[in-house]
Amino acid sequence: MQRWHSAFGIRHSAFGIRHSAFGIRHSAFGNSLNTTTTNSSTDPDFALEVVADLYRPRPRQLWTAMALALLTGIFGGHRFYCGRPWTAIAMLLTAGGAVVWLVWDIAHLRQLVSDCNEEERRRQAEGLPPRGMEFMPPRAELQLNEAPHWASRRSGRGRIIGSTLLLALIGFTLGAVSGAAEAFEPVVVLALFIAASLLSARWHAMAEIPVLNALARWVHRLRLYYHVTDPGPLWSLATRPIIGIVLAPWRPKVRAEVRLYLQFGIIIGMVLSISDVIELLQSGSFWAGFAMLIAEFVQNLIYTYLFVAPAGALLTTQLLLTRRDHLVWLLSALTLLMIYLGVSTVSN
Repeated sequence: MQRWHSAFGIRHSAFGIRHSAFGIRHSAFGNSLNTTTTNSSTDPDFALEVVADLYRPRPRQLWTAMALALLTGIFGGHRFYCGRPWTAIAMLLTAGGAVVWLVWDIAHLRQLVSDCNEEERRRQAEGLPPRGMEFMPPRAELQLNEAPHWASRRSGRGRIIGSTLLLALIGFTLGAVSGAAEAFEPVVVLALFIAASLLSARWHAMAEIPVLNALARWVHRLRLYYHVTDPGPLWSLATRPIIGIVLAPWRPKVRAEVRLYLQFGIIIGMVLSISDVIELLQSGSFWAGFAMLIAEFVQNLIYTYLFVAPAGALLTTQLLLTRRDHLVWLLSALTLLMIYLGVSTVSN
């Protein structure tokens, strides 16, 4: 039976040094990925629950598919939902097949949802990842006891220097843009991302706190994604948000990354908007305020994705590569410092 190990808390032969930044056990996630290896010391970081959750399909619901068909059917929304991106794109380009195709789909929607769920059950029984996550290896072949397969191509002093410069540029630009627009939610989101990435590896009690444990699980999912997915050269990380939006409809690997960051941005953005919603409910002009609130939320989500996605990719991949845990802390501190300098520059 295939054994499961931590990708972080072991001595990787590619580096010959222990990655101590992640050598803790997240017991609140259930059974840890702990098995015997040739190494004398193995500290699991990934929990079995996290991996199982990644490979567990999400059943499609008929009522959700029907709502999407009625509201976004001519754009193929229900087919995207049922894991049929190519025919969904065809509907998008043909306005639902001049509506005729859409009417046919609505009449046969139950069968469409049933076929989708049956395919997911088959993939789960065979140990395959859900549709849309085909870039992941079969569960039995997922190797977390080794360095990422891309480590030798993406490591070295040049990578560290390039990551440092790029993070400094991202931080300063985000600070300047947020300061000029007086929209600091993206700054808060990036700061929370950095804190979650670092604390989930150091402070294992985070996995036992009801709200924070979901955040810690999300961080683990992101690390799993980058463990099996080559992050690419630095220039691709700098242009990642734009490339991601363009390629997401056609490439499951890119779509999964975009979805992860948008999930984070939407959830944090909704939490940060609670006070605005309370003020809106107390105001006399509800609809005008509601439209403004939605516009601000979308604007902040765009800013968040544009800056958090490349910074998150840089920091997370460096977490997988670093030989010294304090290096990632220094890179994170530099990013926050450059955000402050960017805000200060436009404020003066």
